[in-house]
Amino acid sequence: MPIHPALTTTAIFAVATAEKIMSITRIGKIGRSPKCTRDDLGHRIEDGEPGKELVKWLNGLSGVQRVLKEQFGGRPITEQNLSEWKQTGHLEWLRQEETRLLVSRLTEQSDDLDEAADGQEISDRFAGVLAAQLTHLATTLLDKETDPEKRWKRFCEVYRVLSQFRCDGHRAVRTRIKRDRWNRQVELEDEEEDKRREKESKERLTDMCLSPMHNQAMAGCFGGGEYGKKMAEILHRIKFDLPLDGLIDSELPGETRPASVKPNPTESDLIQPNPTKNCGAAPSPVEPSPAAMS
Repeated sequence: MPIHPALTTTAIFAVATAEKIMSITRIGKIGRSPKCTRDDLGHRIEDGEPGKELVKWLNGLSGVQRVLKEQFGGRPITEQNLSEWKQTGHLEWLRQEETRLLVSRLTEQSDDLDEAADGQEISDRFAGVLAAQLTHLATTLLDKETDPEKRWKRFCEVYRVLSQFRCDGHRAVRTRIKRDRWNRQVELEDEEEDKRREKESKERLTDMCLSPMHNQAMAGCFGGGEYGKKMAEILHRIKFDLPLDGLIDSELPGETRPASVKPNPTESDLIQPNPTKNCGAAPSPVEPSPAAMS
């Protein structure tokens, strides 16, 4: 149940103070210990547990041992460390505990007031009491005045107070109407959001029920066989945000890859003529002319 508006300012200030205290960074061995350990230590100190027992208890905790090993070279907490903590960190812890208890008490008081008011604003109930008292006092004062002039002045005073009181009441009513409209608008938006989510859920369940037939059709679009089934399964899982389980990384069935062209070792870079192979009849020898022979 939310904190009553009359207590909101005090509660916010208390929480802000607690957050400011918590933001202080401690660099000592105890300050670096887990928060649950520091809380237990604070209660033990307030209970009056001896320092030697506290030091022994702290050094025996696994969480403290891990912090000491990682940040302080494994050096244990000493009684001097505990004494310094009592003068600094423990005092901050006490202030934080006081703030936490204050917020807790304010919350409990707010719950009690809301229960006593039976769902109505306390200020509205108090305004009704003031209106009754104002009516009674105004009537008493007017009845005591018998002089017409004094009675008129008294009446004007009462009217000014009553008019201001009524204006405040009307402003409170307008504020309450605006708040009720706002709350109703929020409720309507929440209802629309719930309907939208319910519709999406139904559509998702319907699609999942019809997915086997859809998968068969999609497998046919991919050529059928193992390859088509696997592609349809991949699309199904993508659509419904299901894990792929390495389906995309694995080699798809039926996947063909072009064979690499291997070089021919018997084929040289240059094409040489084959002297043993004739492409036609051998040319006849040319006899030299008589002039060339002379």
